[in-house]
Amino acid sequence: MDELPLGRKIYVLREDRALSQTKLEVEAGLSFGTLSRIENGNINPTKETIIKIAQVLNLHDDEFNYLISLQKSSPDEKEIERVVGLVSQEIKEERIPAYLIDSKLRVWDWNKMILKIIGANEANAEKYRGNTCMRLLFFSEFNIRNKIPRDKLGMIIKQQVDTYKYVSKKYRNESFTNSEIRALLKDDSFKNAWKTESELKYFPLRNEFHLKYGRNVLNIDILLNRLSSDHRFIIVKYYPKDSTTLKIFETIRNSIN
Repeated sequence: MDELPLGRKIYVLREDRALSQTKLEVEAGLSFGTLSRIENGNINPTKETIIKIAQVLNLHDDEFNYLISLQKSSPDEKEIERVVGLVSQEIKEERIPAYLIDSKLRVWDWNKMILKIIGANEANAEKYRGNTCMRLLFFSEFNIRNKIPRDKLGMIIKQQVDTYKYVSKKYRNESFTNSEIRALLKDDSFKNAWKTESELKYFPLRNEFHLKYGRNVLNIDILLNRLSSDHRFIIVKYYPKDSTTLKIFETIRNSIN
């Protein structure tokens, strides 16, 4: 069963905030050892205890609903369809490359600009709907990895794998995550980056990216914006870091309008 027990959810949310059991116990007014017994499933916390823990962890609404099982950690098919319907037009009208992912980094929607710079058409992209960004980077027919400048490749791969490593911790007991990691580990560059120590302590809201486009190199800031209506979804936007990239984005935008 993929849905985690309550104690394990508390453990994952606490670890996400790099908070020790003792500190959480003190802040929540719990007796010593209580949290260990809760996280190990030896006792069930009262409603009051859950609320105290949630307050100390400063959980947003989606996290709290996930904690008490009102909302699953990852969206189901109907929830994905609803969110895509809400944001699809917004993404298509963006003046920069943009796409929609969920909390497991699975891609659900995109605009034509992002497809243009990775060399994909709508039909090919549709085949990969619901795949993770990692699978697109390492195993898709778009050959994204081969379009990254050689001198930036190691840094980009490490950055992307560290992000996925951070995300996968939250879902490490789920079958989807385990099967995805096993598949990705078949790639040597992913495997090497996965084995190295990661210093990532939080989910990055900004990343550096570089991509060859014709004779030019696109220098990009990747910004991630969580949807206020459902924090399990993120709109990813590519912002130009220099004038050359800006001009290329403008040319692409004009060519597809």
